Amino acid sequence: MNLLSPDETTAPDEWLVERMRNARNALLVESDWAMITDTPTDKTAWAKYRQALRDFPKTWTPATTVEFPERP
Repeated sequence: MNLLSPDETTAPDEWLVERMRNARNALLVESDWAMITDTPTDKTAWAKYRQALRDFPKTWTPATTVEFPERP
């Protein structure tokens, strides 16, 4: 995923971190459905994915692109 808009060639690290977190937060929201009690999903796989998303900022070095963990 590219964190820069089409008219940008670079951005300060603070902006990149904020954009990464916004994208990560959107992925967490998009996966909320998988954790609903009566949804027939592999809860363990989805829980691991969601935890990997939460832990992602600790290991990410600011860059113009980001590779988030794969969805189950």
